[in-house]
Amino acid sequence: MPEGHAIMTSGANASRDEELVLRDIRALLDQLLLDQDHSLTMRSNLTEDLGIDSLALVELCDQLERTFEVSLPDEVFLTATTPQHWLEAVTVARGGASSVRDVDASSDASPASERFFAISKRLWSLVAGRVARDARAGRAVSNSPSSGAGSFLYALYAWALLIPFALAIWSLAVLPMTLPQRRSAGRAIARGTCRALGLSVSVDGELPTSKRPSVIAANHSSFIDGLMLYVYLDQSLTFVASTDMEHQFLVGRIMRGFGCVFVERGRAERSAASVEQLVDTIRGGLHLLIFPEGSISAQPGLRVFRLGAFEAAASSNCPVVPVGIRGSREVLRPGSFRPHRGAVRITVGEPVLPAGNEFSDRVVMRDRVRDAIAQLCGDNDS
Repeated sequence: MPEGHAIMTSGANASRDEELVLRDIRALLDQLLLDQDHSLTMRSNLTEDLGIDSLALVELCDQLERTFEVSLPDEVFLTATTPQHWLEAVTVARGGASSVRDVDASSDASPASERFFAISKRLWSLVAGRVARDARAGRAVSNSPSSGAGSFLYALYAWALLIPFALAIWSLAVLPMTLPQRRSAGRAIARGTCRALGLSVSVDGELPTSKRPSVIAANHSSFIDGLMLYVYLDQSLTFVASTDMEHQFLVGRIMRGFGCVFVERGRAERSAASVEQLVDTIRGGLHLLIFPEGSISAQPGLRVFRLGAFEAAASSNCPVVPVGIRGSREVLRPGSFRPHRGAVRITVGEPVLPAGNEFSDRVVMRDRVRDAIAQLCGDNDS
């Protein structure tokens, strides 16, 4: 082959690889409703610039392995912060590692169990590596308790509790139990785990009784928000989540087992079918828990509220109860697997009643609820 032709072919392959990496990352960002202005480049920092969390990076790793038919080492999570870094890791793996298909073909385990153990191993590697790295950085630059050896040891202790906790909740989701039995057992296990972790959780105010079901709307700044509300509020709650999560092997199975309602995100969230599904749940006597912001952002502050919750409230003529959560971001920050001791305060506000059935009425209701949540949680606009 002529040298010039070989160089052109190599350049074309590199360009194609870049397109594939960006395609997979773009698909993940779209699922997470991140990077709405499409600022992604090969040098974007996926965590700091775009808000991709650590668990989503595991999904990205699996997808890139399928796309390029390579096996990436767990150490990639400690070094790959940009699409360019992920492409370099793929290039290295392609040059010296067996393809994923070859590895799968030689295994006696089922695909589902293989995926479970692979993800578990990667999560543990990511957690252990990150807390070790943070601890080293903390000893070098800071003497504060949150960044020293004590914090590192606490993180290891916390995950020694959280991994069995997650397995216990998953087991409850698959065991032949009634939903009230699952909820009761799950709340008891979660409360015990929170006490063992040294988390202080306080609740001010009460939800309406189940005789008058309502939509519970809360700010969302940490992955533990839903757990805190589910465990510590006095009424049983039904979560509303995106259909993207419904069929996930671990989280999706837990959410289905605990009675979660799944709806499409974005404009489809306000479709007749989605709203009717939420209305039916409310009329069944259940409190709906919705995070109107839709997802978590690495940047503090309240974001724009989606209208889906308020469409359902107006259609069923039920109140929306604003709830403010303080302190959860400090316990587990977005994009981090390193928990911290802390205090979480949940404040239940006064119900906001629908003003009418016109579109403008629902917008007014949304804005009133958002203003109330901003006061309860102390967050400003992001």
